[in-house]
Amino acid sequence: MRTKLTLSQLDALMRDNQYLVSADTRFISRCIDGRYPNDSNLPALAVPGADAGELALVLATANSYALTANQEKIWQTLVEVVGGSANLRFHTDAHCAGTDKLLDGCGHLRQMAVDLEAYNLTQSQFNFIGEKFNGLKKSERSITVLNGDHQEEGVLLIKGNRGIYPQHCWQADNQSVVTQVFVYHATLAEERRRRLSNLLVKNKAVIIPEGCDGNYLYGAIDDMGENHLMETLRRLAKGLPIYQVSFADADDFRVEEMGRIE
Repeated sequence: MRTKLTLSQLDALMRDNQYLVSADTRFISRCIDGRYPNDSNLPALAVPGADAGELALVLATANSYALTANQEKIWQTLVEVVGGSANLRFHTDAHCAGTDKLLDGCGHLRQMAVDLEAYNLTQSQFNFIGEKFNGLKKSERSITVLNGDHQEEGVLLIKGNRGIYPQHCWQADNQSVVTQVFVYHATLAEERRRRLSNLLVKNKAVIIPEGCDGNYLYGAIDDMGENHLMETLRRLAKGLPIYQVSFADADDFRVEEMGRIE
């Protein structure tokens, strides 16, 4: 049975594991997965499935809202937002590394693959996502291989200009115990998705109703983003506590208990 992150443990984790978001990398992403090592260059922007998940999100939004969408233009717009294909991020794990099914190593994408209807996607769209990310040249591919089992003990929803490393070491009974947390960065997700929405409209990658603008598309993407996040958390984090952590600065943050994932 999984142990659960307590408020006192969360306070220590937030003080030890926070770092300032870099202006140069604020649109570079990672997944919400807690197995990422605490590397100094870890992106703060944590969203389900990293950029592969964001591509799926836009396609699912178009399906749900009956919007005309051009898959190739959506892909090109995502590349534009991150500053080139070399800045695209996704991950796999040790079980799938070296295979042609790299995305199966991401729990979010794997859940999506087995229940496309729950994520408002079609099989052809999911195939498109796989083709695009698996097809990146090795020189353009920035894929992280995550190791070990999931040990997440909680879910963090982050607001503010601080990133969070997902792993923390506790001392218990004279032994070191490593724990992990799922991390979703709400502030950075909103910022990048607003930029993405405006460019999708400008590039005619997604056709929205006459008289609407990028704010309309952002609202739709935001709603679907919450659906995708919670769908995966219900599958991978059932029973874990969820906390919203809002930063004013390094020593000034507010924690709100949000219940448990049901």
